[in-house]
Amino acid sequence: MTRRARFLAAVAGEPVDRPPVWLMRQAGRYLPEYRATRLKHGFWDVCQNPELSTSVALEPLQKFEIDAAIVFSDILVVPEALGLGVTFGKGEGPLMSRPMRSAADLAAWKVDGVQERLSYVPKAVAHLAKTLNGSHGLIGFAGAPFTLFAYSVEGGGSDDFKHARTMLHNEPKLAEKALATIADVVIGLLEAECDAGADLVQLFDTWGGLLSREEYVRFAIPALQRITTAMKAKGRRTLLFVRGGHHLLPVLGESGVDGFSLDWRTPWAEARAAYPNHLLQGNIDPILLFSSPQVVRSATRALLDEMGKHKSTRNILNLGHGILPETPVESVAALCDEVARGK
Repeated sequence: MTRRARFLAAVAGEPVDRPPVWLMRQAGRYLPEYRATRLKHGFWDVCQNPELSTSVALEPLQKFEIDAAIVFSDILVVPEALGLGVTFGKGEGPLMSRPMRSAADLAAWKVDGVQERLSYVPKAVAHLAKTLNGSHGLIGFAGAPFTLFAYSVEGGGSDDFKHARTMLHNEPKLAEKALATIADVVIGLLEAECDAGADLVQLFDTWGGLLSREEYVRFAIPALQRITTAMKAKGRRTLLFVRGGHHLLPVLGESGVDGFSLDWRTPWAEARAAYPNHLLQGNIDPILLFSSPQVVRSATRALLDEMGKHKSTRNILNLGHGILPETPVESVAALCDEVARGK
């Protein structure tokens, strides 16, 4: 099978010769080529230049046995386009100069023209699709509404997102309005990515695991449903990744997504039992890649064997979160090679 045919077959639940593989953050700081690019260009410059974005997205495909590319972008393109002033402080993570702490702040969001300001993302997808010419699957993505809400209210990264989570309780209507606004912007972005050539899209809910099950159902699920309803109406497939979301597994199906990327702490068998017909991908612990290649191969083979115990072919091998910056390249190669060896 070709790489793209294998990827699309797994997504559709059709027979495959082996599970496909791609890795969250497969293009990034662990690669010397990426670091060389970043010495010359700022992060936003790479995201907003289709040629640079494609060059970075292709780097892991040229090194490893990978079946799908993912557009090089960032989840915070949405709050940036809404006018929150996103910057990346050195060693500090993302910062927002205009966090949303009141109804007046929400009213100041620049919703008009937001898709035009985001147009560089689908342009990058289109450039990547043209360059791939059908050789690999192509994945688009966006931040999930709660995670974008969390950053937008907090004004940056946080361990507990105190301001954002407090707003859910003290001003739930304001929070719900903000979440719905974000969801609508995400819909437009994901639809544009699919129109540009993405085979499917993934929502990253990096901070969704901070919510209790009840909170997730009340606040996160309706915003996700808003997105998946629109995507399904056009025959598009959407995946969801919730970091630290094992406790949310029983309710995640209510979101309406077609599949899940599993956190490394979620047992594969448990997720497959809960969702026998969904696409599942994951869930090697990124820390495992700091082990020897032999250890990486053994863990990868164990996960492949676990996938094979179940009837579904809707399996994609991936990590349970993104590749970390200092990850040894040889460990990534060992993982991908072990998958390519087949069942």
